[in-house]
Amino acid sequence: MNVDVAIIGGGLVGGSLAVALADAGVSVALVDASSAAEPAQTIVSGFDQRVFALRPASRQFLHACGIWRHVDEARVAPVYRMLVTGDDGTSRLTFDAYRSGIAELAVIAENSVLHSAVRSALGERDLVTCLPGRRCEGVRWEGEAVTVSLDNGAEIQAQLIVAADGANSRVRELAGIEVRQSVYGHSAVVANFRASISHDGTAWQWFRPDGVLALLPLPGQHVSMVWSTQQDHADELMCLDAGQLAARVTDVSNGVAGVLSSDGAAAMFPLRLMRAASVVGPRLALVGDAAHNVHPLAGQGLNLGLGDAQSLALAVARRGPDEAGSSAVLARYRRSRAEETMAMAFATDGLHRLFQSSAPGVAWLRNTGLRLTERFAPLKSILVKHAAG
Repeated sequence: MNVDVAIIGGGLVGGSLAVALADAGVSVALVDASSAAEPAQTIVSGFDQRVFALRPASRQFLHACGIWRHVDEARVAPVYRMLVTGDDGTSRLTFDAYRSGIAELAVIAENSVLHSAVRSALGERDLVTCLPGRRCEGVRWEGEAVTVSLDNGAEIQAQLIVAADGANSRVRELAGIEVRQSVYGHSAVVANFRASISHDGTAWQWFRPDGVLALLPLPGQHVSMVWSTQQDHADELMCLDAGQLAARVTDVSNGVAGVLSSDGAAAMFPLRLMRAASVVGPRLALVGDAAHNVHPLAGQGLNLGLGDAQSLALAVARRGPDEAGSSAVLARYRRSRAEETMAMAFATDGLHRLFQSSAPGVAWLRNTGLRLTERFAPLKSILVKHAAG
């Protein structure tokens, strides 16, 4: 098979990139290790354990490439306000969309809902050949092209190969690109709850001695919890039954959403900071978690990946399909993503270390910082608009 671009990894970032490239007249082979060939059916009850906070810029990108129109809006919750509390329990920082002059800070959407929308959009693009249930076994770089070998013996020849195959990227490994990573010894425990009080589009985040707790709004009177905490504490939380966990979260959140009751099982994900030494190589680009993995306290992982997809699609579109893997395209992509990805990695890692430190004076510094930022409205507006993209 001969195409302009071969994308390895059919998740949200790889799938969105395939759609955007096809809309620019670029032929794409999308190699997806999962076996789902048809659009996923949106679940009809309950909510996914994994949800994403999409910033306005990410939503606009999904709108522009025709993915968002397939999203079931009834399963999306806007975030109008965010209330952040320091670990002294009194330092607070409030972000408000209306006061910052934007419609919303973010929207919360489920993993399955977004996947369904991406797959539906892929099905409408004749320039995309989806190869479900297939894995990349090898890559050969051959001057003006790159050849991908699949696990069924088939081969794909392309101008550009894109690694969208996650944090443990096989393509990145084959290309010999090293990674720099920090293992935090923390995990994120996630669960959904029914709330007895309406959240009114509010997200809450608490910096605590045992980690960072967040409650995110879901449609109706439901909230999604993300508790990023030390591994032993995460293990303890996972040992609680559903009622005990709901009671624990109700207590530590000071009942901001009223009494919580379980709306599904909890799950746990390990946390780490990871950055590839380079996001490009000869006729190769890394996107999403294959390029970078950040702490979830800023909720920016998927947003960074969608930013990668948008930037790479624009770089390829400007030069045309015949130059998809050219050094000019790859250099433009690398430059366009360097500042945001590095800044986000340093910011999230720095905040994590700042709020985990027990060094003398650090607690005063971090909580004073929250209070001072809260009092300076222009700075808050700048932060909100920057986060919106």
